Amino acid sequence: MTASETSLGSAAGLAGPAAGQDPAVPKGNRKLLKNATVLTMDPEVGDLVVGDVLIEDSTIRDVGSDLGTDGEVIDCSGCIVIPGFVNSHIHMFQTALRGYWTDALAPDYFAQSRGGPGAIFHKYTPDDVYIGEYAGALECLNAGITTVVDTSQCSYTPAHTDAAVRGLQDSGIRAVYAYSPTTGDNIPAPDYAYPQDLHRLKEVLPGDGLVTLALHGPMDADNWSVAREVGVPIFAHVNYTKGGLELEELGRAGVMGSDTTYIHCTWLEDSTWRWIAETGGMVSLSIIVEQTLQHGFSGLQSALDHQVRCGLGTDAVSMGPTDFFAQMKAAFALQRSRIQEEAARGVRELPPVVSTRDILEMATIGGAHAAHLADVTGSLTPGKQADVVVLRGDGLNAAPLNSATGAIVTLLDTSNVWTVLVGGNIVKHQGCLVDVSVPDVVRRLRDSADGLFARSGYPRDVLGACQRR
Repeated sequence: MTASETSLGSAAGLAGPAAGQDPAVPKGNRKLLKNATVLTMDPEVGDLVVGDVLIEDSTIRDVGSDLGTDGEVIDCSGCIVIPGFVNSHIHMFQTALRGYWTDALAPDYFAQSRGGPGAIFHKYTPDDVYIGEYAGALECLNAGITTVVDTSQCSYTPAHTDAAVRGLQDSGIRAVYAYSPTTGDNIPAPDYAYPQDLHRLKEVLPGDGLVTLALHGPMDADNWSVAREVGVPIFAHVNYTKGGLELEELGRAGVMGSDTTYIHCTWLEDSTWRWIAETGGMVSLSIIVEQTLQHGFSGLQSALDHQVRCGLGTDAVSMGPTDFFAQMKAAFALQRSRIQEEAARGVRELPPVVSTRDILEMATIGGAHAAHLADVTGSLTPGKQADVVVLRGDGLNAAPLNSATGAIVTLLDTSNVWTVLVGGNIVKHQGCLVDVSVPDVVRRLRDSADGLFARSGYPRDVLGACQRR
């Protein structure tokens, strides 16, 4: 595929029936998920030990007990039905580099990925961007993630940017494309000015499709003013005390607002957290990568203490899993273990421990708020888009089902993801992605990785995963 074909969105060679694909995928406009344990994540709608979810076209129409059989019935006996997970921070263009930096620490990762003309990110072609985005989105859908905030710092040319957008669109995922500058010494083409291309992208992504637009970038009032002029939300990395002090300067200048989500938020002072809370900001936490990369203590407890809405993210698959079951387990264990550490040090006033429902809320409706899509997705609320996941709860790792939230957060994994719908469209059915040839996608992804390593000269020692220098 050429760069021009990529920017036009050709997915040639990637579509087709997956091995074992059940051809009888329900196609009707009216679908009825029946006999499931239903967790709506909407306190006004409530949950059901046994219930139904009615979907009409792209929308959730009703949630209740015994909604009849009018529509294409999908029997969900033994299953848990939840809103799709919302991944509020991911770099999907990196998918071909899966696992490469899992042993790295922050200085290694930043130096090798973007630290100069020879850094590996600088070797990306539009084709590499396209297949990374497309395959990364399929990985998310397969794992029950129906919405992502994609922060892809690979906009070297308009063709790179367009390839990223088209990869998302072709996958069928719901996505916020957070248009990002390239970073470090990886300078884009001289005639490609960030963030001004946001105006062109807004015409491409007007906001009425599955892929919508946002701006990601440095904490700069002029930058953020462009996003507000265009009318899109803002995402910003905020790490360490210095980053927090920069953010506080924006707060004093009246620039912080509820249209902004702050990523990671490690090592921030209480004063910075107060600014975030008082201005209505949200945060996105990528707990596994933040901890294994030694990127700073997680902001989870601070967000809870200051009652700031937070969602979960996975950051880069080159460093950690794109798997919300892993993220939820990590968040649940981390918060409880940190309280135990405080207690061991003699701290008397301890915060309450999180529950599995608290964590599941972060993974669904909390993430939807962090993505600025809470009116669209994140809960099984009638009128919202039908982004729905059916989880098998009758397997050896889950049955008998004694606690639905406990099972999801502490027991299940991606193998339990049985059926996935995005906007009412079934993208995974009975354990298989729909209309996707997984071997072809993997082949394209492997070809991309081969080219990136060859052009960058970076070692690819499959038996020695450590990339610390």
